[in-house]
Amino acid sequence: MENNYSVFYDQREIAFISGRPDIDSDFDIVTEHSVSWDLFTRFVDAGKGSLYCVSNDPGRSFRQFATFFQFVEAAGGLVSDPTNHWLFIFRKGRWDLPKGMTETGESSEKAATREVEEECGINNLRIIGQLPDTYHVYLDADSDWALKKTSWFFMKTEKCCQAEPQTSEGITKALWKHPDDLAEILENTYGNLRELLISGQKYRQNHSQRETLSN
Repeated sequence: MENNYSVFYDQREIAFISGRPDIDSDFDIVTEHSVSWDLFTRFVDAGKGSLYCVSNDPGRSFRQFATFFQFVEAAGGLVSDPTNHWLFIFRKGRWDLPKGMTETGESSEKAATREVEEECGINNLRIIGQLPDTYHVYLDADSDWALKKTSWFFMKTEKCCQAEPQTSEGITKALWKHPDDLAEILENTYGNLRELLISGQKYRQNHSQRETLSN
């Protein structure tokens, strides 16, 4: 059986799953097998709640849904410094992680590293692992709907340094935060980033355990 998929629209989730969800909200929508364009627009117009697509093949349902959108590939990094603080940026009124479009012929790893360097002025980066991909839908600058897949990597920089926000990209802050003190971040970030940070916490714990066992 294929894995479940989650696509986010701002804070709200569109989930492609194999079992029926346990929900109690009047604003949650459950559909069988597929999501039509009309149903998606109803979900957007509702302004709240989640959309669940229940089927025996969530991957197939997700791929059918993806055909409604222009597909965009991006990559980004969750960066840790030598003091185990994580790097965050503040852009368009939300906390975010450095990321950007993958250029033609560019690997996801190279794109993620380049974006961190460009958006935050951080060098000496080393990728130590891959985090789950995230998906979100949005209206682009031409008011066309796009589905963005972002490949994420856990990175380390070998030096403690002050991050420099790339103001030309609308980034007003680039700050280091300890992963045990992310309440401010989680209260004002995107739904897909919230899920990614949970994965980052798990990766950090498992990686620390592996390093302890190897010493």
